[in-house]
Amino acid sequence: MTETLFDNGPFQYSDIQPLPISSGDKDELCQILYDDEYKEVMGITRALLEKSEFSERALHATSQAIQLVPAFYTMWNYRFQIVRKLYGADPAKLNDELDWLDQFTLNNPKNYQIWSYRQALLKLHPSPQFLRELPILQAMLDEDTKNYHVWSYRRSCVFFFQNFDHELQFASDLITRDVYNNSAWCHRMFVLKSQFKPTPPTELLKTEIHYTKTQIELAPQNISSWNYLQGLYQEFLDNKFDAEVVDFALTFTSGAFDSLEKPSQILSSYALEFLAHVYGQSKDTSDKACRAYRALSEIYDPIRKNFWNFKIRSLTT
Repeated sequence: MTETLFDNGPFQYSDIQPLPISSGDKDELCQILYDDEYKEVMGITRALLEKSEFSERALHATSQAIQLVPAFYTMWNYRFQIVRKLYGADPAKLNDELDWLDQFTLNNPKNYQIWSYRQALLKLHPSPQFLRELPILQAMLDEDTKNYHVWSYRRSCVFFFQNFDHELQFASDLITRDVYNNSAWCHRMFVLKSQFKPTPPTELLKTEIHYTKTQIELAPQNISSWNYLQGLYQEFLDNKFDAEVVDFALTFTSGAFDSLEKPSQILSSYALEFLAHVYGQSKDTSDKACRAYRALSEIYDPIRKNFWNFKIRSLTT
């Protein structure tokens, strides 16, 4: 074979016959015009995969392929098989692989394969460290505080290491930066459910309720904080809402239960939705729930009119 672009690197691939990445059939419906670099890198790496070569040069080839196509799941899987065969449970080598992955992650923030690969490496690692994962997670969330993939991986790490020590404070810091950050609110609930299910300490629960009310007062029209408040009662208080929280919600819906002919300017439609749920728990207050849902349907949230009408019908069945 002639010299390849790969041969300018640390490894030689002249003995590898690249696999074609297209059939070359003239009758193909749509022929993709790959450039020479792409055809060579993918052709050689796929040839190595086909012959099940687990070597340093194969590992290098996968890095080149992944750089070209970061979402190439087959290459990520092949890379993991190589790492497992070459390094087994060698912590130093696995740390090197995580270092490489850190750099790749910073340049590809929306790639979900990265996080699946990290999880696999942690499970393979004989002595994984939670503290080692925190800097890359922080860097990624500093860039995008609502990156779903990063939040999902953080939850998996917390659960994997069973380290919940600083997670409530971590969520609080993100909520302070952006009270509308639903990912941070969800992470907060995940921590409570994972660490304290079935019931958190009474004082902690009181603190959480107070904290949530404070955040609602800062931004009344925030579905995340209202959902969290409702979740606290549903998950840890048997869905039993006390008079104090009802009175709290009513302060944001003044006049909403009056005649619909003269709609009032309420502070939060989500407070009204919260009250509708609370009132719907008892037949004694179902008429109030019906009135709240009707107000949402006709005045305060008509875009979800069909949903609110469904909720009204559910109250009467």
